[in-house]
Amino acid sequence: MVKVKQVGLLAAGCQPWNKDVCAASGDRFAYCATLAIYIYQLDQQYNEFKLRSIMSEHKKTITAISWCPNNPDLFASASADNLLIVWNVAEKKAVARLDNTKGRKMKARGWCWNSADGVAFVSQRGPLYIWVYRGSDPGVTVHKEAHSFLSDICLFRCLSVFQPGSKSQKHVLRPESLEGTDEEDPVSALEWDPLSTDYLLVSNLHNGIRLVDSEALACITSFCFPSAAASIQCLAWVPSAPGMFITGGKQLKIRKSRKMGNKPTE
Repeated sequence: MVKVKQVGLLAAGCQPWNKDVCAASGDRFAYCATLAIYIYQLDQQYNEFKLRSIMSEHKKTITAISWCPNNPDLFASASADNLLIVWNVAEKKAVARLDNTKGRKMKARGWCWNSADGVAFVSQRGPLYIWVYRGSDPGVTVHKEAHSFLSDICLFRCLSVFQPGSKSQKHVLRPESLEGTDEEDPVSALEWDPLSTDYLLVSNLHNGIRLVDSEALACITSFCFPSAAASIQCLAWVPSAPGMFITGGKQLKIRKSRKMGNKPTE
């Protein structure tokens, strides 16, 4: 009998069905296949990313992942089997799991900026739940005002701005051309400015990109698409270049670098 020996591993590709399936923190990045999460880390000696671990606790399609902003070793994942897991990358294991997510399939989740141990999750049109997975008072609470959205939630960055202890601001900051109309233009991507707690970069499917002030509920800068056929599927700030971000388009498959106050550069 000839013995079979594993000589390598070919990682699965990134799934195309959900939006928040790629995340990065420091010298690591992770992406989701259907049932597994692949974590890569930069090898300083060879200056290339290498596969370090594979997380595969979920039994149904993974719907979102998010790296903890306060601890580079932790990230959270959600799946269609109503399971939410907090992982420790350094220890290569799950450190907390929530099996009962109120029977809802989570399309979006994110870490709470006001709580190092809190993970918020939401599905469909709300409500928003907050899971404190450790500490003196662990458990799940519901945000009473974060519900009844006009459409299903697909991304969690809070364009409807929620601040614990304050009145929620829902359905705000629509593109100026749509104010006073019943027309809809879905948000396709959004990211908080890493240098500000108030500034948010927002991309709408048809009305370009805007830098908005979530505190003043006002638009600071607008960026128009280069053509009517262009659309933005994802965007990200460039950590090494303050004020600059890149965008990716599904149709044109191009990247653009933009700097605040300047025209886009290809």
